[in-house]
Amino acid sequence: MITDEKPLSTVAGEKLAGHLRELGLPARLQTFRLGERSVAEALQDNAAAIGANVLMMGGFGHSRLRDFVLGGATEGVLADLKMPVLLSH
Repeated sequence: MITDEKPLSTVAGEKLAGHLRELGLPARLQTFRLGERSVAEALQDNAAAIGANVLMMGGFGHSRLRDFVLGGATEGVLADLKMPVLLSH
C-alpha cells in the first residue's frame, strides 16, 4: 500500500491480508512511499524488492479525463508487466 499518494487507511489492506492468511496464503500488508516514481512503477518495484511472486491489486476504472490527467495504476502496470499480476474489480 502506497502511503504518500493519497490518504488511505490500512484497515482494508489488513483485512484482506488476514483473509488470505486464513485461506492458507502467506500474505502480509506492505506499506511504502511513492517517491518520484509512478504508482505502477512503485507497486512493481516494491513487490519485487520483498520477493513477491505475484502482485495483487484492484483494477478500477475511472473517467477517461481523470486517467488522462492523473494516469492509471492498473493501465501502467499492465503496460509494463514485471511479474504476474492478479487483478480484482
